[in-house]
Amino acid sequence: MDRIPVASPLLGEEEAQAAHETVRQGWITMGAKTRAFEDAVAALTGARHAIAMNSGTATLHCLLAAHGIGPGDEVIIPAMTYISTVNAVLYVGATPVLADSEAGGFNLTADTVRPLITARTRAIMPVDMNGVPPDYDALAALAAEHGIPVLADSAEALGARYRGRPVGIQAQAHSFSFFANKSITTGEGGMVVTDDDALADELRILRNQGQEGRYHHTRLGFNYRMPDILSAIGLVQAGRAEGVVAAKATVARRYDQAFAAMPGVTAARIPDWAQSSWYLYVILVAPELRDPLAAHLDGLGIETRLSFPPVTIQPYHARRFGWSDATCPQALATFRRLLDIPIWPGLPEADQDRIVEAIFDFIAKRGPG
Repeated sequence: MDRIPVASPLLGEEEAQAAHETVRQGWITMGAKTRAFEDAVAALTGARHAIAMNSGTATLHCLLAAHGIGPGDEVIIPAMTYISTVNAVLYVGATPVLADSEAGGFNLTADTVRPLITARTRAIMPVDMNGVPPDYDALAALAAEHGIPVLADSAEALGARYRGRPVGIQAQAHSFSFFANKSITTGEGGMVVTDDDALADELRILRNQGQEGRYHHTRLGFNYRMPDILSAIGLVQAGRAEGVVAAKATVARRYDQAFAAMPGVTAARIPDWAQSSWYLYVILVAPELRDPLAAHLDGLGIETRLSFPPVTIQPYHARRFGWSDATCPQALATFRRLLDIPIWPGLPEADQDRIVEAIFDFIAKRGPG
């Protein structure tokens, strides 16, 4: 029986031809294809500007650098996130301040952020965990009270919607990733979208070694350009984005129906204001069942993922900042229940049923916990 991967990028002959044509034409570094890819992502999100870079991490680093954030400054981030969020704060020498998750969800909230704001706070960096937007209106209102920006790590959220509008226009800037398991992929790559003209100009300078004009360096910049080979693939992928999200949403609806009738298994909650990008499909089970369930599914040829551990328990970061299990207890409690199961465009219904039945059989034998 074939193994079912947890994610599978939708790549085909069009992407191969686009990359080949770019190589054949001879211009493979950042150029016209990158500009076209930027225009396509700006159109998808409704933002005025899109600035491509060679990774999602690079976009976060540049966003913080563009705001002059550095040593002595604090940036509020969620405890539950991929490691790049906290690492970008450390790259600029600032101090990460961790906000706990909302009860029953993944994301930080205005209520978990508010007590953390100090005179040293320079930005709030929420994360659309698992492609689910946080309450941007509440975060924007809180940030406005204190005169600080919201810089969103929306790595997983291209194609998600917030109150009916695409994610990409709610914060001062949004960062997207094009890693292989995202809604669209270039293998590696990222992009910032923003309506802020001055910020867009600054980001374009910073990603290109701080150049304003050829070999005229006015900033300490970075080599974060996206090459045209990747952008050519991304341009094809951008045309698939809406279809990819719609196809994954169809799978998610079948899962929702199945798990609604399954004791001991809860589908992750999607707030009323949000439409997920369905980066992955998340179920929650009793903590003592999660790892055995993952092992059971693996034995049946079904790949799963245990989600990102909160940064509070990452060895380097916990050691450096003295974080512990008690630092953000809600994030840790939620993480211990999370299991990501396969979802991707073209996942056959027979395989979806195989996944659901395997989970049901395990819970029936072990009990709901």
